[in-house]
Amino acid sequence: MRICSPQLGLAPNSVLGGEVFDRQILLGLAKKGVKVEVILPKNLPHDKKVKNWDITFLPVAHFPAVFGNLLYLPYLFKIYKKNKFQILRIHQPQFLGIGCLIFKIFKKDVKLFANYHRFKETNFGPFSKYINKKWDHIICDSENVKKKINQSYQVPKSKITVIHNGIPSYLKPTKKDPKLIKTLKLEGKFVMLFMGLFIKRKNPQFLIDVLDELVKRDKNYAVLFWGEGPLKERIIKKAQELGLLENIKFIKPVFGAKKNKIHNLADIFVHPSLDEGLALAPLEAMACAKPIIMTSGYSSKEIVEDGKNGYIVRANDIKDWSNKIYALSSNKYLSTRMSIHTLKKVVNDFNWLKSVQINFEVIKKLTRI
Repeated sequence: MRICSPQLGLAPNSVLGGEVFDRQILLGLAKKGVKVEVILPKNLPHDKKVKNWDITFLPVAHFPAVFGNLLYLPYLFKIYKKNKFQILRIHQPQFLGIGCLIFKIFKKDVKLFANYHRFKETNFGPFSKYINKKWDHIICDSENVKKKINQSYQVPKSKITVIHNGIPSYLKPTKKDPKLIKTLKLEGKFVMLFMGLFIKRKNPQFLIDVLDELVKRDKNYAVLFWGEGPLKERIIKKAQELGLLENIKFIKPVFGAKKNKIHNLADIFVHPSLDEGLALAPLEAMACAKPIIMTSGYSSKEIVEDGKNGYIVRANDIKDWSNKIYALSSNKYLSTRMSIHTLKKVVNDFNWLKSVQINFEVIKKLTRI
């Protein structure tokens, strides 16, 4: 069994959820004996010497993503001529999908297998319904996206499979690292952890408003911003204006097992994002037994059982957020009970081995059609 997967990136240390998902799935498929033809922009980082991966590089490293259709198309034909593949697995269809559809015109036996993480990725303007019905199968990582695709484009549910993200085995509950607590000056603080890009969609600056409301009740609250992005200076400026600089800390992205220490600095994980597919960051925090407070909408109900392993709260509602956080910070029994449930849920529902197996079964079914 051989598939081709053109990628815009596949870095081992990526902080992008879609890229992390694709890397884990492709590594898992390779371990199951699937031959994977990967196309990447020139010299982009990737896992080396993976058995059953064959890497082909484009002649350029950087280009506007919309040009992907033109750049990747000749390489699809070149690879197919050398090693005929049965499945064309499309990451980021909005940038690579048209080229793949053109390829399908000439290679009708190849199945097109589209991957979506957010519903916005399905938008092809007035051609959205037509194009989304052209995929032989669709993978998405949340039931929310599946429902929207079915309702918006009348794609049969049988042609859409939900494959949830997983979490790495090195993430687990541990005690707070006393050295890190001292270094970050978090002694005696109730720590709220945000992990992700500092971008508008992720909404990190809203947490400063929440923090401002909380410190009116108790000064010992802190937000740990773990990541990077263009809104960092705006977050700092807002905290400075409100006299909260001592209550916020920043940590740059770290990777691999080092992430475990950071997650376990937190008392709770806060995710104020306004739009997601199925976010990876809360799942990682759940693996470390952290209660999750998350904005309502998108796939939040697939992650948080409200009142059981965390809270689902209204977007940008300062009172709602601060009240839920205060409830957890002031009630040890409640936070402990939620920690137990959040760990159980992530173990049962979010597992990369399970995700790879479902992907593998879909591919086998497509190649038999």
